[in-house]
Formats: sequence, structure tokens, C-alpha cells
Amino acid sequence: LRRLQMTTINNGRQRKKLRISAKTVLLSTVAFCVTLLITVNVLLQNKQTRSVHPPQVSPSKQQQVAVDAKYKPVPIAAADNSESAFHFIVSSDCTSYQRWETLTQLHSAQNVKQCGRFTWIVSGCLEEGSAHMGKGKGGANSDILTPTLLLAEVERHFPHFTVSHSNETARTHHDCNELHPHVHFTPDYSDMRTFGGPFADGKNKRVFVNKQGKQLYGSYGNKYKFNNKPNGLHHWILSFLEHDSRRDETIILNDPDFLFLTKFDFPDGVKVVPGKPAAAKYGLGSQFLDFDLGQICQRSPLEGHQNCPFQNLTSSEVHKFYNVGAPYAIHIQDVLPLSSRWKSLVPPTYDQYPLLYAEMFAYVMAAADLNLKHNLVRGLFTGCMTGNPKVDGAAKIALQKSASTYAKLIETNPTGQEATAGGASSCFLPPLTPPPFFHYCARYSFETPYQRGEETTVENTVTYHFFAKRRVEHDVLDCAHGNGTFEPFLATTPQKKEGGDPDWNVLAVCVVARAINFAKEIGCKGSANENEMVA
Repeated sequence: LRRLQMTTINNGRQRKKLRISAKTVLLSTVAFCVTLLITVNVLLQNKQTRSVHPPQVSPSKQQQVAVDAKYKPVPIAAADNSESAFHFIVSSDCTSYQRWETLTQLHSAQNVKQCGRFTWIVSGCLEEGSAHMGKGKGGANSDILTPTLLLAEVERHFPHFTVSHSNETARTHHDCNELHPHVHFTPDYSDMRTFGGPFADGKNKRVFVNKQGKQLYGSYGNKYKFNNKPNGLHHWILSFLEHDSRRDETIILNDPDFLFLTKFDFPDGVKVVPGKPAAAKYGLGSQFLDFDLGQICQRSPLEGHQNCPFQNLTSSEVHKFYNVGAPYAIHIQDVLPLSSRWKSLVPPTYDQYPLLYAEMFAYVMAAADLNLKHNLVRGLFTGCMTGNPKVDGAAKIALQKSASTYAKLIETNPTGQEATAGGASSCFLPPLTPPPFFHYCARYSFETPYQRGEETTVENTVTYHFFAKRRVEHDVLDCAHGNGTFEPFLATTPQKKEGGDPDWNVLAVCVVARAINFAKEIGCKGSANENEMVA
């Protein structure tokens, strides 16, 4: 073989010749090229794996806090809180139970001529053709529905609804006299076994030990349906930012068991802008600070932080900025990072606290991690989770008159037009002005003859009237249901009065009963079964 010869000179002396084989050069070059190709291939595979297979429980730092460039909100002017800037969102499961609740809520909004856009996020429907599998499997023994079954009712009540982004005209409709709700379907996120952690095998029971040492297991087990709220919101916002160009809206996030009593707007001085949300003031307090916050943070770490900011919260800060609940008011530009962080914190929080408010505590932690200090607003709703509105003077007289008027109507003619019609807002006689929302998450009752809580005489036969949402039949809005009107339930024994105030309990029963009847009346107009309705 031919060899290369190299000679160097050092101080006039010839050094030993260095000889390199051409074969050696060729083999070294090939080895270098192969090594380079392997390295590049490994790097590309790792990148693809991270993008296609993101972890469910402990998302990467990029998933938790960084916004994909494709969905990154563009910097534009903040919402001015005008009526058209509100976008009301209600999140529910796909059951016949929450179907009647949500339809009734939407009708109550239309009844008060609420402006803005409306989106209904529905999670966990059955596949088409499998409706028989959902019979009695939902909450309150309701049926789990297919999308077709749910949408059939939506179309009857709101013919101009949309279920995709193909009809932008309907989605951007702002006529306050007619709602054009948009329905967004998402998967079911309620199976907590799929999110990893110490209970992923589904065999061990989660337990919370309170300060008194009592063990609380909760009733949800591995199926925590409230995990659908943060995940459904996140699923929706990704689609919204891809298909909708509007970035000036204030999102009002509510639950199905809320009703509109008046047109919603913020009190003077309250303004929602990027980085500054608002919400109703609740009384859950700072009890979550007793959780193992370090373990929760370890399960769901935050980018750029050795610890999670929520670990450093004080009780004073919680009560000042984070003692919140629905309705939440969030600027559209904050929804993606907030929902991303919120959904990542629910599983580790629920594993420690397998009770109703786990997702609400996770919301607080997510907001704290993103430094989204809330403006806590009083007076946004009544009904439960808050006190009754304080009224005096002419408003107090109107409160008493409103309650006694409805109680007398129910006592004398419970199915009459005066007792059943008019919608929720008709329960309040002027100058009594109710808050924007009513939250019916409790049981409300009154007795007739109505004595405003005073002892009734022996001669009187007392009848107890009450409302409890889980007692409502799930086809209550069907045109052929019952005698055409919904009436308060009857009992022969005293029933619980929420908050203790007798007048507000009467009006609570009035609000829900009239809201249901109003929804049914509007939904059955023009129906083939209209002749079955009782005038």
C-alpha cells in the first residue's frame, strides 16, 4: 500500500518520519460519520417522543407553564367589561341530570336578556349507539347520554346552537334577546386512576384525616367527576385559540346549578384584565394549607421554581386573594396557563383530600403559582355557600311581600299561571333587587299557611313545600312530562331551611320552580306535544 510520509525539521535536525495508512484515515472517517448520525437520530427521537407522548400526571415544565407558540395569545387591549365582552362558560358532565340544569340556566340568561357569548362544555358522553349502557349510571340515578341524545334537547330549546367552529356567524352572535349557545364536547377525565400516583391501581382507598383526627374517605372513590371542570376548560381553550380570533373577552366560569336572576355585570370598581381575575368570595378559607403541599408540588412541579409558590402562602393571603369560587371571572389571555396548571394539580390534591372541594383548592394553588391574585367580589350570588343578601327599609318590606305572595299562590293554586310562570326573576317584587345569580346547591323549604317562621296554631294543618335538585325528574323539561308544570315537593314533616331565613327560603323555591317552568314553556313552543301542556 502506498504510504504518506511526513518529515519535520527541528534545529536543523531531521525528526523521525511519521507514516499514516490511507486505510486508517478511511476507517476513522467512516467511524466519525456513523457516530454523528447516531447522535442526531437519538436527539430527534427524544424530541418527537416528548411532543407526541406527554405525561398525564406530572407534565413537563413546558406543558405546565409555557404556552405553545401556536396558541400564545397576542398582546391586545384588555376587555372593557362591556356586556359584549362577557363569555359565559358552564361545564357539565353528559347526563340527563346536568342536561336539564344547564338548559334551565341558559333559559334564565335569555329571560333577563343577558348579552355576551355562551359556551357549554360537556365531558364524558357515551359513544353513539351505546345509550343503553348509560341507563341510571349518572349522578342522582340519571342517564349518561350520547352526543346525539344531548344535542336533540339542545336543538329543541335553542335552534341556533352550534357544535363546531364552522358557523362563526352564530358563535359571534350578540343579540341579547336570543341565545346561540355553543356546545363543546370533551373526553371524560373523571377516572383518577389514569393520572398516576399512589392510587393508580384503583385498589387502595384515599383517606383524609382532619384536625380532629377523623378519617374521611369521601363518596367519589376513583371517579371524581369534578376533575372534568379544569380539564374540560383546558380542552376548550386550545380549540378556541385555534379557531377564534377574539382576545378581549372576560370568561365567566359557572356551574350548572346556577340561575340568572338579573343581568350580570361587575360592581363599580371591579375590572378584569390580563393577570387580574375576579371571583365570588367564598368561605372555604385556608384549610388546604394543612395538606402536604410539598408532596403535591413534587407530583406537579413548576418551571423555574425549586418549590411551588403556593407552599409559601399565608392564611392572610388566602383570605385576601384566593378565598374564591364560582362564578370565576378570568381574562381570556389567562385561561390557557391557568387551566393547564389547575388540571395538573387536581390529581395530587385529590389523592390527599378525596372530597368535594379538591378541585377548588387546586384552583387556588394554581392561581397562586401564576400570581393571579383575585379581586374577591361579594354579592354576585345567593342560595348557598354564601349568606343571604342583607336588605332593609323598602327592600325588606318587598322581600317579605314577595315571599308571602308566592307562599299564598302555592297554598291556593300551585299549578296556576301566577304561581308557575314568569321565570326566576319574577319572584322578586320591586324595589327588591336580587344579585345576578342564584346557586341552588342546598335544600330550601317553607310551610303553608305561611307564618314567616312563627309558630303555627294547633288548628292549622301545616303543609311543607321544598325543593331539592336531586329529587327533580330528569325529563322535567320534556313536553309530555307530568301535568305540564313543575311544582315544589311536598312533605308532612319540617324540612331544612338553608341559612335559616324563612323569606329567602320561600323565594329560593320560587326561583328554581319558575326557572324550570319557564325553560319548559320556551322549549315546548311549537312542539307537537304542545297540546299536552296545561294552560
